[in-house]
Amino acid sequence: MVGKLMEKIKIIQRVKIKTIITEGLKNNLLKELDALLKRTETEQQHLSFKIKRTSLELEKKHSEELLMIRNEFQDERYKNHEEIRNIKENMEAITKLVLGEETCQGSVDRIVDVKVGDDWDILEHCEIVLKDNKVIEIRKVGSQRV
Repeated sequence: MVGKLMEKIKIIQRVKIKTIITEGLKNNLLKELDALLKRTETEQQHLSFKIKRTSLELEKKHSEELLMIRNEFQDERYKNHEEIRNIKENMEAITKLVLGEETCQGSVDRIVDVKVGDDWDILEHCEIVLKDNKVIEIRKVGSQRV
């Protein structure tokens, strides 16, 4: 038995989100990273304190459990150190972004009506352009604005 033919269907597609680099965007990104850096550095200080305290207890008791706990704290401190390094690298990269250039910020899903006879290439290649968190353009790549 042959199924019923349909004239249209709704589908979900990914849409690229691009952002135009502005001074405001750079400042906002740097503020967010700076706050994350401060939280991570505070966490790093707490871990260092916990390691010292556990090491002192370990000297007194020579407990395997305390040794494992200290090693876990040291592993966590190493991860935090790497995170701090990555945050600083990202901050440096942001300062080097060129004003006015577009950069890919990610993607979102959209619901699309697909009808018999639609040009798939036009349906498939869509992107949204933001400037200072405002939509300034919706593009069908390879065609005119939407």
